[in-house]
Amino acid sequence: MKLNQRTQAILVSTIVCFFVGFSLMVQWRTQAEITKEAAAYSVDELTSKLIQMEQSKDTLNTQMIELRSQLNRYRDGEDSRQALEQTLERTRLEAGFLPLEGPGIVITLDDSPLAQDFEFSSLDNINDYYIHDWYLRELVNALWTGGAEAISINHQRLISSSEIFCGGTTIFVNRDYITPPFVIKAVGDPKNLTSSVNMVSISLMLRDYRQRYGITYDVLPSEKLEIPAYRGDVRFRYARTVTDLQQESVRR
Repeated sequence: MKLNQRTQAILVSTIVCFFVGFSLMVQWRTQAEITKEAAAYSVDELTSKLIQMEQSKDTLNTQMIELRSQLNRYRDGEDSRQALEQTLERTRLEAGFLPLEGPGIVITLDDSPLAQDFEFSSLDNINDYYIHDWYLRELVNALWTGGAEAISINHQRLISSSEIFCGGTTIFVNRDYITPPFVIKAVGDPKNLTSSVNMVSISLMLRDYRQRYGITYDVLPSEKLEIPAYRGDVRFRYARTVTDLQQESVRR
């Protein structure tokens, strides 16, 4: 049966304690027996017996030192494992593979209800009544610039390889289609995020379109937002690890 490191460490600790106690017992017994049996043995016999007991004690001390060393190795291994797990957890968090929560802002966009029943004049552009993919991209870029630590659009977590694009009349995020209203959540300092969004030209345009065409465009702070984990695959077409390239170079 294979024991895990924690069980092995406990077992080794128990053995070390046993040997420490046994060694102390041997030392006490050595002195006690010499005192008790001094009258029954000659000097040579007592000397020989003392040497044997000292050798036995030295053997126990050597074994105890080795067991202590083994226990320290188990402890060091446990510390290394915990450090690796913490590093992995941090990496997954930074890469977007873990859900998180925190303060931030919520941006809500929606098509104008006038687009469904309004009789457009020759001066109207129907596209002005709808939310487009590039609106979302511009706002997301402004949020990253403002220090956003995590962003989602309609529960789709954005990572470095996320795409926001339009296919016909449908907007896709992470290759999944999303429908209005479009809710962008960003975790970070609410003031910095709001300021960053308000400074970009897309925000000015959307506020104008809200008044002129009736689209929805709201930017609100939030004390607590929940951002889901990224659920898609991460695929690399051209990027490869340096180790893979080095191994391939050696094979050539």
